[in-house]
This record gives sequence, C-alpha cells and structure tokens, in this order.
Amino acid sequence: MVRRLKLSDFRSYAALDLAVHSDLVVLCGENGAGKTNVLEALSLLTAGRGLRRADLEELAREGGAGGFAISAEVEGALGPVQLGTGVAAMGQEAKQETKQRRYRLDREPLPTARGFADHLRVVWLTPAMDGLFTGSPGERRRFLDRLVLAVDAEHGARVNALERALRNRNRLLEDGARSGAWLDAAERETAEVAIAVAAARHETISRLAALTEAGRSANALFPWAEIALSGAIESLVAERSALEAEDAYMEILRENRHRDAGAGRT
Repeated sequence: MVRRLKLSDFRSYAALDLAVHSDLVVLCGENGAGKTNVLEALSLLTAGRGLRRADLEELAREGGAGGFAISAEVEGALGPVQLGTGVAAMGQEAKQETKQRRYRLDREPLPTARGFADHLRVVWLTPAMDGLFTGSPGERRRFLDRLVLAVDAEHGARVNALERALRNRNRLLEDGARSGAWLDAAERETAEVAIAVAAARHETISRLAALTEAGRSANALFPWAEIALSGAIESLVAERSALEAEDAYMEILRENRHRDAGAGRT
C-alpha cells in the first residue's frame, strides 16, 4: 500500500506531500485539478512509461528546472520502503543531452524500475483503454502482460526477448530462408521464450480465476466473471510439460514457414 506520495516539479505540481490513511482512495475534483497527474505519478513506480506513455520532457512542470521527482513510502510484503524515480534538472549547457530516469530504493540507486516490483504492484484500466474489449488481440495481450508484470518482474524482459526472436525469424523468412541451421536456431530460440511467456500468462490467469472463484457468492447482485486464456500455444502450456510444449511449437513454426513468409509475420 502507498502510505505517502511526494512530488516535485511533476506535471502541474510544484510540490505535493500526500499522506494516505486508507486502503481505498477516491480522488475527486474539477477538471484540471491534477487528479490524473497523481495517478500517473504512481504508474511511473513500475516498469514502462506510465499510464499516459508520455515522454520525459512532458512530465517536468512548465516553468520548473527541467527535472522532476516522485517519491512514495510503501508498505509491501517485504515491509516499509521508500521508492523514488525522476529526472535530474539539467543546466543550460546540458539541455541538449538525453535525459534519463533514475530509480532509488530506500535512497540507494537501482539500474531499472524492475527492483520496485517486489514492493509495489501497479495495474491500471483507463477510459482510453476501452478498446481492449473491442480491439485487436494484440492490445489484450499487452494488457495481460501488464497484469503478469505486476506479479512477475522478469516477464517484461521475456516479452521483449520474444519480440526480438519473432523479428529475427521474420527477417530470415523475408531473406528467403526456408530451411537450414540459421532458421532452426531462430525457431528454437522463439519456442523457448514463447513458451516461457505463455506459461507466465497462463499462471496469472489461473491465479485470477482461483481468486474469483474463492470470492463467489450465490447472493451477489451481479454475475461473476469466468476468466480463461484460450489459444493454441496456451493449450500446449496447460496440457504438456515445458519441453514438450517447446517441441510442439517448433514443429508448428517449421510447418508454417511458407505461410509465414508470405504473410510477413509469425
């Protein structure tokens, strides 16, 4: 739980020191009061670019020194900690340099925000994301991966590795490869990381489904959701061992080389 949030030169806030005394919080106020800015600050205490996916330059307050800071006192499973992120203000002679976010845990530097995941799990659903229910499967997979990332800090790295592996296979197919050691190796790498990603997704959905079932009540006024993950690879993960699933997916890739080459995608 977040117990205190401090902002400095972030968005519309020159300074904010917000103490939180409840597990459930509702922010209310007029348009432009800064409610979403508070939520965006919290979303930046996780991997990625936050709920608005804004560039760093947009996060610093207009009229400020050019940097910003976010600090949160958190009570998590490992006890109370202080998480911090931000961008240092830059002098006039360094304005053209690339800004980089910094991360701190109990004031000690961290290389990335992945170190925050053991202490704080952040998931958001905003009106701009309503297309999840009517849009492409890719959008729903990305949202699912955000859910997985909330319980598995390494998932983001696996998803990135999968995207690289898929691009590599697509490139080999585009260059005319239909067989050979290079393509075999690319498909082995793709299968290994794809099954790891699918397994993490399956585990998260299974946990959500179990939590929903545990809380089910016959007296509820609204229907209860049944959550499941469907798909060819997801079925492999659910029904077979990891090695068997990898071998089966490699065979699928091998059989579909000509089709994927024509489509330009895996």
